[in-house]
Parts: sequence; structure tokens; C-alpha cells
Amino acid sequence: MKKIILAKHAVETLEFFSIQMAETFQEAGIEVWFWDLERPEKSRKEFQSFYQKGETVFLTFNFIGLSEEAQFEWREHKSVWEIFEIPCYCIMVDSPVYYFKQLSAVHNDLTLLCIDRQHVKFVEEYYPKYGKVYFLPLGGTELSKNPAYRDRKYDVVFAGNYVALPNLMKHLKGVDEENKEFYFEIIQRLKEEPNLPLEQTMISYLKKEIPKITRHEILACLYGMVFVDLYIRSYFRREIVCSLAEAGIRVAVLGKDWELSQCKNMDNLIMAGQVDSKTCLEYMRNAKISLNIMPWFKEGAHDRIFNSMLQGCVSVTDTSQYITEKLIDGQDYISFSLEKREELPKKIKKLLSESGYAEKIALQGRQKAVKEHTWKQRALTFLKIADT
Repeated sequence: MKKIILAKHAVETLEFFSIQMAETFQEAGIEVWFWDLERPEKSRKEFQSFYQKGETVFLTFNFIGLSEEAQFEWREHKSVWEIFEIPCYCIMVDSPVYYFKQLSAVHNDLTLLCIDRQHVKFVEEYYPKYGKVYFLPLGGTELSKNPAYRDRKYDVVFAGNYVALPNLMKHLKGVDEENKEFYFEIIQRLKEEPNLPLEQTMISYLKKEIPKITRHEILACLYGMVFVDLYIRSYFRREIVCSLAEAGIRVAVLGKDWELSQCKNMDNLIMAGQVDSKTCLEYMRNAKISLNIMPWFKEGAHDRIFNSMLQGCVSVTDTSQYITEKLIDGQDYISFSLEKREELPKKIKKLLSESGYAEKIALQGRQKAVKEHTWKQRALTFLKIADT
């Protein structure tokens, strides 16, 4: 492999990840070129100059370029990747239940990578045609020249949108009342036992409801049940962020619609609105604490954790099996549990009142993340996978 094709101008965050990986590929002597989805004709021409038979691969996120987009169709209703026999690698940064259509399609020479080990197990069991699926956790990006810890402007930063229930309900359009009740039964179970894995919990309920359900029917039902994931994520985000604000802690929230959260102390939410990836990192490097709430990754990690550590602030997050293997609680980061989330405001206040203790964790966390959890390390891991 001498050349890697990546994609840009599809999803800002995923493009940002791609750019970070591209730097490492280039350092390793590999040529990199970005297919620009906003300029398809120009990209098609440039592709033919860049492509080298037997030496070119396509690396993408979330099936960008692999979802039957017209600009990637070359001739005979076949994609450019099929016609030119280019191996494809796709990193899925969300649960596989979101990609039922793409995973069910015919893909020649496609290797899948997941950011959570439970996602790996799910795909290998329910989509065996893909063979071995690889685990590649998300990585972090460091900005240069972090300000001194004591001089930072924000006490706490949280990066993530809030989705109000009325806006979520559109996902239930056309769903009958019986199925709505079924969905909310699962949601209630996850509220009560938030350590349960999402996919397996939904599957267990489906099998209980329909004992003779087939594998294909399970996959189709799960795709129709993404509301459960969206709802439970938004529920815990609101619960936790608002609990801090209501405890008198000022939180800078980066993301849409927090004005709809009905927090009892809105004055303690500093609303920055939706920002791009680089701006998000700039907020973190000006924060003492960065809060993360996992999007139900029970054996993976979100990039917010590593981005926080690399910006020299204390990463405070609910945890996962992967995180507990890689990071030391109280030394590299501070953990909290969704079940005992009422304890979080006290933990945050302790960090804010004991600046020396907090700064020590921030320093140790940064050192750990620099060594093990940047996009450079993830890119190097990908190169090993691609060479197998």
C-alpha cells in the first residue's frame, strides 16, 4: 500500500479525524489524497491521476463513499472502488444498528473497524459475511501551547448537543402505540440499569416479544429502534449537565438546543452553541474540567476523553471496560457512574476547590494520552491492520 484515499466535506467531525490520520500516513511515506464530496467532477478527474493499481486503498468513516452516492458510481451501476478493485476500510463511529442498509448491501473487499469491542462482536455475529472485524478506538488531538491550569477561563466544559423530547418524537412517526410502549419499556430498563449494553438489551427484548424472530428480522427491527439510543443518550446528558448547573457549578455547553433543556438554573449554563472540532478543543484548553457522558459505549471510548486529557484539563467521564483497562481512575482521569450520578456535583466541586490535586491529574492524564491515545497511534494501528 502506497496511497490512501480519504473523504472530505461530508461530516465536519469525521473530516477532522481523517486529517489527523492523514498527517501520520504522510509521515510514514504514504501518499494521501482527499476526495472532495462538494466537487465531485473535479474529484473524479483527480482520482484517475492519483490512483495506482494494486497500491491504493480507500479509508472512510460511517460508510461515506460506500452508500450508493451518485458521484462514486463509475459505470454499469458499479462504484469506482469496484471498477478499479480498490480495497475499502470503513470505521464506524456509532452503533452498527444505524447502518443496517449499508451493512446489508453487497460490498466487495470491505474491511470494517469499530470503536467499541461490543460493536465488533455484534457485527461478527450478525453480519458474518465481513469476516474478521477490527477494534480501533477513537483518538484525541492536541493543540499547542496549553495555558496554565490556574489561568483557565472555564470551570467545566461539556461538548455535545441536547435533543429535546419533542424533537426526538419525530423518529416515532408512523409507529403504533403498542410499539411505542415497547420502546419506552426498554428505555426504562436502561435508565434503571445503565450498565447494560444497548444492542444486546434490545435484542433480548425482541426475542422475548417474538420468540421465533430471525436474524434479518432482528436487524431490521433494531434499525427501526434507534429512537431508544437517541432518547437514552439525551436523557442522561440533560440529567447530568443540569444537575451540575443546579448545584451551582458553571458549565460551558458546546452544542445545539441546550436552551430547551428546562434546566432549573439556566444562568449556570454558558451556551456556546454548535462549534467545529477545533473550536471545541480551544474551549477544552481553556477549561479546568471537561465532562464526558458516553454515547453508550461499554467497551470503547469517546474522543472527548482523550481530547480533554491532551488539552491539559481533568477528564471526568462515566467509564467502560476499555477505559478501566487503559486509564487509572484518580490518576489519569476521574470516573463517575450513571447509577450514582447524584455524587458527581460533589466530585466536581472537590476538583475545583483542590486545584493542586486537579492539576496533578490533568498533567498525568495528558502524559498518558500523548503516549497512547492520539490519532497518530490510531493511524499507526490502522496501517498494521491494512498490512495483515
